[in-house]
Amino acid sequence: MSVRFLHLFPSQLGLNGEAGNLDVLVARLKWAGIDSKIETFDGSGSIASGYDAVFIGSGTLAGALEALELLEAQASKLRELAESKIPFLALGLGWEILGESMELLDGRTVAGAGVFPSRSQRIAERASAESYGYDQAGNLTTGYANHSSEIELLNDSQPLISLEAGFGNSSRQSAKQRSDEGLLNQNLMAARLNGPLLALNPHLADQFLAIVARNSGFSYRQISAEAKVADAYAAKARAELRDRLAR
Repeated sequence: MSVRFLHLFPSQLGLNGEAGNLDVLVARLKWAGIDSKIETFDGSGSIASGYDAVFIGSGTLAGALEALELLEAQASKLRELAESKIPFLALGLGWEILGESMELLDGRTVAGAGVFPSRSQRIAERASAESYGYDQAGNLTTGYANHSSEIELLNDSQPLISLEAGFGNSSRQSAKQRSDEGLLNQNLMAARLNGPLLALNPHLADQFLAIVARNSGFSYRQISAEAKVADAYAAKARAELRDRLAR
């Protein structure tokens, strides 16, 4: 078994160590005895079939809008992959361009790729803060918020994380007023926190890989000695961030 990842626009959407998230997925698969390979799409050519998962990171607004323009001819293919239950992991502005639409500061609304049941509105305010909360399984989850938009979840989508401090899907309202962060809807997972997100929160990596394994028909169980060491470091970092913010 070899897991085939599609990485969308690594050049335009590669800020904040986003490629490190794929490195985490590849490493954890390797530790579980499973091979993987990463293929990239930069807007040239066409997107093929046969992928086990799709990843897109975050970047600048200019980079995201460039990627969205390059993606226009392939949007239907991405929707086809999502509708066939291929897992998608989208972060930051990569998530926004794969949503239903983006409203820009000048009032224009541009159509997204329509993969994720969400829409965003760009705003002048910027949220920049360490954040922490808990995922749906109760795992402490942390990261850094750095964004300028309001995201609305659609079609009964659930937040990936419920925040207790920092900023999530809103750049205006902190966790005290609005706690939702990210999106989880069947095979679709998204978040705005970075760090990179999966290095700091390996439980989310395992959650995503479990979705990949279930859809692609293989078994994934993470019991390696390597993961035990890495997870202990990550848990300590998360606890220290939470304790600092909770003071």
